[in-house]
Amino acid sequence: MSPRLTLHLDRRDAVHRPGELITGRVEIVCPESKRCDELVASLDWDVESRGEPYAVRGAPLVLAAGLALPADEPMFVPFEIPAPAGPLTYHGHILTVSWTLRVEAKLGWTSRERVEARILLLPWTEEARALTATSYRTAPSRHALVYNPGPLPDASLGKRDEPKTLEHPIVGVALAAASAALLVLRAGAFARVFALVLLVGGLSALFAHLRRRTLRERLGPPELAVHPEIVRAGEVITVSVSFKPGRPEVLKEIIVSLAAQEVVVRPSSEPDEPRHYRHSLHGERRSVDRARLRLPPGHVTVVQEMFRIPLRAPPSFGAPNNELRWEVSATVRTADLVSWKQTQRILVHPPAP
Repeated sequence: MSPRLTLHLDRRDAVHRPGELITGRVEIVCPESKRCDELVASLDWDVESRGEPYAVRGAPLVLAAGLALPADEPMFVPFEIPAPAGPLTYHGHILTVSWTLRVEAKLGWTSRERVEARILLLPWTEEARALTATSYRTAPSRHALVYNPGPLPDASLGKRDEPKTLEHPIVGVALAAASAALLVLRAGAFARVFALVLLVGGLSALFAHLRRRTLRERLGPPELAVHPEIVRAGEVITVSVSFKPGRPEVLKEIIVSLAAQEVVVRPSSEPDEPRHYRHSLHGERRSVDRARLRLPPGHVTVVQEMFRIPLRAPPSFGAPNNELRWEVSATVRTADLVSWKQTQRILVHPPAP
């Protein structure tokens, strides 16, 4: 019979908070006397979703080395492992983040025994903080309370204007030039129809770009700003949209929104395209009152709205092809129905303990 490993966590519910000590014992029972070269533990997290799974293996921690294991007698090895700063355990609709404590016993060159247990890493609450503060030894370190959202995508806080793609002038000029070339070459009837389609598409793309460029010149251009960009659940953010028009403008509407969603991407496998899955978690949409839609010329006008992040808001999370994303967006529409939109991501941390 092979040796048997059992994990005994001091907390039966396996709930731990960032910075707290995960404590317990590893029980080893061997049917015959053996030597355990190393007993190694690691704290790992995994992502399961409709897209591509992702896993991070924590740094190995040697609990014991050179253990002499007696026959048919249980040996207990205690352990203390600091709970990480994140990402937190999350069970969503299309995205799940889970933590696992794994222990491996190296018994010689070929024999290895493993055991694992699920850990729930949850944010601090006032009650949990008060309970642990009575013990200096188990109280969380201040540095460990800094939330780690995982490997977020590049430029996670960057702004972007929407839409892009076909509204670029090069696209319009290229399509128009291609249609003109087909007409000049005196192609067949089908090619002429195709050329007309290219011409209409090219001119539409060029016209859309010119309208957007004209809007930017008319309004200053508009600029979206969010303060603070990193916020805790339960706190307030201020969203500002600034304008500096060259002439008086009366806008038709300004809509400011706050949204959170799970975003999962399944990588492409030829000939299929990548598949995107989204699930909305939170959405707020506000229209600016008419009194603030008049923009005087030559002056910077700032329109502000305030949003409170829900106290139970799920924190931001990022991993390759898996993300829990918080975004703020502003949409501006003029009286002649020319629109502009800009979106900026923010980072939401767990609420303050």
